[in-house]
Amino acid sequence: MSSIWVWPFELLEKVGEGGMGVVYKGRYVKDDRLFAVKLIPADINNKTLLARFELEIATLKDLRHPNIVRSFGGVCEDKQRFYAMELLEGGTLWDKIQSHGHLPWPKVIEWGRQMCAALAYAHDKKIIHRDVKPNNFLLTKTGQIKLSDFGLVSVMSEAKLTADGRTLGTVQYMSPEQIRGKPPLTHSSDIYSLGCVFFEMLTGQSPFTGENPAPILHAHLKQDPPLISTFNNDCPAGLEQLVLEMLAKSPAERPENALAVSERLSQLREAPRMVESSSTQTKKKILQTPLQETASVYSGIEKSFRWVWGGLTAVLFILAVVWALNLFKPDPGVDLWIKTANQHANPKVQIAAIESLSELANKQDNLLDEMMKIIESQNTKSEVTVAALQAIGRHRINANRFRSRITKIATKGTNEAVRIQARTTLIELEQPE
Repeated sequence: MSSIWVWPFELLEKVGEGGMGVVYKGRYVKDDRLFAVKLIPADINNKTLLARFELEIATLKDLRHPNIVRSFGGVCEDKQRFYAMELLEGGTLWDKIQSHGHLPWPKVIEWGRQMCAALAYAHDKKIIHRDVKPNNFLLTKTGQIKLSDFGLVSVMSEAKLTADGRTLGTVQYMSPEQIRGKPPLTHSSDIYSLGCVFFEMLTGQSPFTGENPAPILHAHLKQDPPLISTFNNDCPAGLEQLVLEMLAKSPAERPENALAVSERLSQLREAPRMVESSSTQTKKKILQTPLQETASVYSGIEKSFRWVWGGLTAVLFILAVVWALNLFKPDPGVDLWIKTANQHANPKVQIAAIESLSELANKQDNLLDEMMKIIESQNTKSEVTVAALQAIGRHRINANRFRSRITKIATKGTNEAVRIQARTTLIELEQPE
């Protein structure tokens, strides 16, 4: 098989395909580095499609964010229409949903906050994505999520490209106002689409389904979405309520912006508490336990300490509040997390402990120093180091004192995944809180 060339790239294999072109893994001939190369076949001459491709190249050129796929520029002249971007080989969010059925809700919160960060950055630049869906979120090998495919992008307050007056987007994730095609679209349309993505992450299916587009579009316009708890009893009431608000038919009833959604997600990660959820469809009260992922730390005694409803729940809740207020000193629970994060034989358990330390560090700043010790230890496994760097990046203000130490890791670290995450963490520390 002869090679395919779009100079200066040799196209090695197709890795994706959609309405806006084909994506190949490409070798940059000057230094043999690998990139993702997106191109429109030479025989395509639809002027609207070509104009949208040019707009995508121009849009991506100015976007620099750790949760948006990095573009390195391209060409759109004669029969050479392509651009190069970073190659991400962790698959798509769609792949993850298909392989797992649905995702654990703590993972939905973690990735959801990264998705919100990408959209908030784009919206701040007056850019509406218009095609937010699981296939357009790509994953790195270390589990970081990045938004891609800005082919349907529109710029607020400026002329928008359409195709003969037709509505553009993917029907399972389109907002009511996008379906109606009544301009101007706002960032709230992306919030609705993101709510559809959250729903699918939590249930394994989009909120509205059908054998053809017509009933799906009608459902977006007229029907209330089903309850997430119908499909997934583990979903916290507060998270379900947030998704329902994102799926409101009226933009005015949705969360104000992506930062507001991220803040709500952040609150759901805090210490265990009772959360009451109410909507036109349901009222329920559940115990929210964001530290469920860390349960394996206590695997040896898990059966003896299962939570039961009633008096025991109330007692444990009170103890959790007391612990969060740091009324007991020294705190043996914190020491346990530190010991587990440093010494446990299972990296997954270490990572879970690091997540707990990150939450506690919101009120105990000194725990960030403990995480830096884990990062700089020669005995720490690379995946644990990456997780600790990700956790440090979430504490932008208090973690800035570690910038020089993280820079050293980014430039002199021996593990490539760790170096990449260190660079990403440095970018996150530069973002406004």
